[in-house]
Amino acid sequence: MSENNYQQWLKQQAYPKISHGESFVFFGSCFSDELGNIIRSNGFESLVNPGGTIFHPLALAKLIEWSFDQTISFRTLQHEDIFFSWDLSGTVFGMSLEELTTKMEKLRVELRNHLLKADHLFVTFGSAWAYRLVSDGEIVANCHKQNGQLFQKENTPVSEIVRSWSIVLAILKKENPKLKSYFTVSPVRHIKDGYIENNRSKSRLLMAVEELQAQSGVFYFPAYEFVLDDLRDYRFFKTDGTHPTQEAVLELWDFFQSSFFAQETMDMLLQWQQIRQAEQHKILYPKSQAARKHMETTMKRKAQFLAKNERFFIP
Repeated sequence: MSENNYQQWLKQQAYPKISHGESFVFFGSCFSDELGNIIRSNGFESLVNPGGTIFHPLALAKLIEWSFDQTISFRTLQHEDIFFSWDLSGTVFGMSLEELTTKMEKLRVELRNHLLKADHLFVTFGSAWAYRLVSDGEIVANCHKQNGQLFQKENTPVSEIVRSWSIVLAILKKENPKLKSYFTVSPVRHIKDGYIENNRSKSRLLMAVEELQAQSGVFYFPAYEFVLDDLRDYRFFKTDGTHPTQEAVLELWDFFQSSFFAQETMDMLLQWQQIRQAEQHKILYPKSQAARKHMETTMKRKAQFLAKNERFFIP
């Protein structure tokens, strides 16, 4: 897409303008980690992938349902002396079943509390390719490097993704009517599935999001198209040819700002960026008078900025 096409897209979407003091929840693929952490570092309260990085839409939907429904229980497994859940990433684990259960219950409460108060939910679908446990027929969020014979691989149909997420959106609308939901599709290629298979997977995700977008308070942010069509240069990808570089992420962050932030918010972020650059400035002689003066000036600027902008969130 050209710049004009993106400008037309933004006008058609009529995205809500986001200001400091509003909070976020980010779910999904590693792209959610990238964007969520940038948002958090720029003064917005954000919960980022509390269950770890999860790629499949149905696993993400189950995570939200689980946070509101105490009758839903997550499946567990033991690998050597470590306990995991089939419904969470490997970053959530315990050295005993009791420790894992305690962590999961804490996560359930944290997630539910954030979803009840959040203003914006960003969900990034990574892949429609799923793995079902043969033993119970349910999709897993992570295979935890277990034997492939335990799973059945599938490319989940669009209708199933839409059905599952329609239920979740109805729950969220009931529990938090002010919450606005935004879907993205990750620009990261899952080439281990194959190039053709990856494209078919992404197509299903895009079609599912298109149907979900028809619901009130649901929006689509074209991160996938921006990286692959607007940047479309392999210098914006790491050496693996699949993951966007930090430069690409920053380009996308600029696009995000122009999409969602009013000029006042962008001006505030520019001031904050200048302060952060001053804090990160490498000082050659840290005990010199010039170094002390630089540190004092920067601390004063930061204090004045935070006093003036009370809604700017510092974790």
